[in-house]
Amino acid sequence: MSRALQVIGDRWSVLIIREAFRGKRRFDEFQAELGIAPNILSDRLSRLVDRNIFMRRMYQSGPDRFEYLLTPMGFDLYGPLITMMAWGDKWRANGKVPLILQHVDCGNDFVPTVICSECHRPIGAHSMQYRMKYNPDRYGGKKSSRALPG
Repeated sequence: MSRALQVIGDRWSVLIIREAFRGKRRFDEFQAELGIAPNILSDRLSRLVDRNIFMRRMYQSGPDRFEYLLTPMGFDLYGPLITMMAWGDKWRANGKVPLILQHVDCGNDFVPTVICSECHRPIGAHSMQYRMKYNPDRYGGKKSSRALPG
């Protein structure tokens, strides 16, 4: 989780990625939608390109202008982002959900849920455990009581 947050762990980066999923690609589109200062936007886009969330592609020369396209790694952020959105809708929207998500394949509205890839049932914090594949002492951490050996 900490490695993921190093990539997308600030408000502006998450909002820029959200806008990319809504079809925004160009600097001026991100800036207009978010009201973000140009220097901050430039910094976040550069970081997201460096971290392989976006690729930068020139669409105009003289002056050079670029668009920012999600990479496969960037597209993989969709699930975590809409799951965080569902959390915000549940706990921070005061009962007024701002967006309804619809699954195009089946036509149904849905709420993002984390499910088991094997049995397809929802997973909650108390219905799982994990095995550590590293020694937490090497990273200054403590072993959780929920972790299994191995």
